[in-house]
Amino acid sequence: MTLSSEDREAWLSRWREGRTRFHLDQVHPALMRYIDQVPSGARILVPLCGKSLDLGWLKEQGYNVVGVELAEQAVSELFEQLKVEPIRTPDGPFEIWESPGLSVYVGDIFELTAHITGTFDVIWDRAALIALNPTDRARYAPHVSSFLKKDSSILLSVLLYDQQKMSGPPFSVTDDEIYRLYAACQSLEKLQSKNVTSRNPMFIEAGLDTVTENLWLIK
Repeated sequence: MTLSSEDREAWLSRWREGRTRFHLDQVHPALMRYIDQVPSGARILVPLCGKSLDLGWLKEQGYNVVGVELAEQAVSELFEQLKVEPIRTPDGPFEIWESPGLSVYVGDIFELTAHITGTFDVIWDRAALIALNPTDRARYAPHVSSFLKKDSSILLSVLLYDQQKMSGPPFSVTDDEIYRLYAACQSLEKLQSKNVTSRNPMFIEAGLDTVTENLWLIK
């Protein structure tokens, strides 16, 4: 099952129209703080990667990085900011943009499988679960987990806020929902809970009193 046509168009239109205030214009602070949770030389999957600066930073740290992103424009902007000319290769419903240490699959995450990409040591979910329509979460969690090797892990960053004041994306995700979505995993540990209300002006403009970023380590 793929993303709905409505959700696909909503996401693509955001990139076409420049409505990407969710984009973080720095390497994710929680990733840098907890990079010791990622084994040296690990193969890392970054779902719904956009043009995140995390990908280039992870590559510079010696990791093998694979992103997935629906919007080709986002991927084009990613490689432009990295000042790298990628090799582009069609692969079924995807086009793979590749450079040394970094590959990005342009297409629908729900059409991608581990048979296509291989498996991973770590998944860095810094904006995927919170970007998806909440109705897609129950199928997303087991789907993305299927890309993991045995004894591997997910680093998951989510936001918690009053969704009556801001509808998202990014959407709010409660602790209870994390426990439900990843109940099949062996362990769930909250590494960090941080007030990030001042990080993005759209939180203030929406009238949110508190936006909490929770970082989870899931194994």
